[in-house]
Amino acid sequence: MARLAGLKFALFFGTLSGAYAAGLVKLPVRASLANPTAPLGNKVTKLTVSVTTGNDQTFDNVLVDTGSSSLWVGASSPYVPGPNSKATGETFGAGYQEGSATGPAYLDTVTIGSATVTNQYVGAANQTSFPVNLNPLDGFIGLSFNGSNAHTISGIDKPTNTFLDSLVQEGVIGQALWSMVVPALDVTAGQQVGEGEIVFGGYDASKVEGEIAWLGVTNDFNQFTWAFSMDGIYFGDSQISNDGPLFVYTDSGGIGLSLNVDSYLAIRNSVPGAADASISPVASILAFPANTSLANLPPIHYSMAGQNFTLTPEQYIVPSSAYAALNITDDGRHYTWFESAGFQADAILGQAWLQFFYSIYDVGNTRIGFANYA
Repeated sequence: MARLAGLKFALFFGTLSGAYAAGLVKLPVRASLANPTAPLGNKVTKLTVSVTTGNDQTFDNVLVDTGSSSLWVGASSPYVPGPNSKATGETFGAGYQEGSATGPAYLDTVTIGSATVTNQYVGAANQTSFPVNLNPLDGFIGLSFNGSNAHTISGIDKPTNTFLDSLVQEGVIGQALWSMVVPALDVTAGQQVGEGEIVFGGYDASKVEGEIAWLGVTNDFNQFTWAFSMDGIYFGDSQISNDGPLFVYTDSGGIGLSLNVDSYLAIRNSVPGAADASISPVASILAFPANTSLANLPPIHYSMAGQNFTLTPEQYIVPSSAYAALNITDDGRHYTWFESAGFQADAILGQAWLQFFYSIYDVGNTRIGFANYA
């Protein structure tokens, strides 16, 4: 199961260093339907976009990761240099909690949806190691801050441009901001419902209901991730978190609803018969007994910026049709997306959370926004 349990930093071959590159424009956020977009897919174990690069190759299963900041392809089929490819003579190396990738580094033209840049660092993986539940996997596109990709390319100590940075630098978009609609999974079919979308340079106001909750991004631990402070977490009417501010971050490359161990145990102890369920040698999730009435389970509320973002029991229970992809044995219990994050964070908002809320990533102004879908 991709990144269930445990902090995923995008650990690379070297110490994280560097800061967000100077010079990116900082403009007021504005909604615009003229910005380039890309279809976003929910493949149960990963969120994906199609990336075209190399010798006019399209890599359809590139994992979208808010927890890292490098772009590489070649995990399933090899990258082949094309007419726009420039060999750098350097190598790249990216390590994640669940695997790693290495190979030569190129500068190349890259197209994602209707967004194209002409001078993007691309890793051409020739050695990869990832769990089979991520298959088919073509690569990663990291959409966090570029500070975490320092030392990923040999001979380059400073951070290199993310795909978003390149869009700004080449004038394709006017502000360093992107947003995404994650298509939800149908509870019965276990397949995505509707269309997902990434918007580069803005957000689609027609998909937002009510006010956007804006939160300043904090990098107190030099993680260069989308980390922010939350007010509190409630299971029904009971507060299960410490008093805020809570340390929280998003990780679209992870699947579950990770909670501080105390919050996780509070949920487990509140449902009679609830227990940890191991689904791999390194991952476990919370399961409720078969006789649990879902109608009697409370929702979970995430309080931030004066708003509550709520998941119903139907939304935090794993659909049985997704069991095979997640290596879950159907024994009649109700498996949930809840997992323990230990003490490394108060909450980690993975794919199972992001699919129910509009998320906006304002790199230029170092803030993140969430809203309910219209």
